[in-house]
Amino acid sequence: MAQPETTRKHQYPPPPNGPLVNPDLDDLMLCYSDAAWRTDVNLAGFGCVFKSRSGVIDYQTSRVERHVSSSLTAEALALRWALLTAQARGYSRICFNTDCQSLLAAISSKTPPADLYGIIQDIDQLSLCFTSISFNFVARFSNSAADQLAKFALCNATSSISPSGA
Repeated sequence: MAQPETTRKHQYPPPPNGPLVNPDLDDLMLCYSDAAWRTDVNLAGFGCVFKSRSGVIDYQTSRVERHVSSSLTAEALALRWALLTAQARGYSRICFNTDCQSLLAAISSKTPPADLYGIIQDIDQLSLCFTSISFNFVARFSNSAADQLAKFALCNATSSISPSGA
């Protein structure tokens, strides 16, 4: 089965009197994002890891979001958050990697699922901020660092929540 891949490439000339960018420089960042979700409390943990092409971790982070209605929504929100993080860190050429094939299908679809529509629109708009961007599927074991960050964030957030929700 072919692995879904969505590529959006935006090449913009440098601004007048701005810095000249050598397109041959290997400044491509790899971002691995993942989500962990608890259905009983509609809470999701997100993790993302930014690496150079040589595999050196440049930055990693996690967070929690409340009122998340499904695991697929959690994955989409995690990716949107990864794009926002990449933009804030000033990365310009980036490859986003996820182990969620359903999310990649939604991103490449002309009509994404209704519950993801707004998030996918955000991802599309944020994609315009990068000179080069792609979205790729990776095997779950290749995404383990982001998965661990997401699970750790979720575990920490739910450790104070009782089973009854009180």
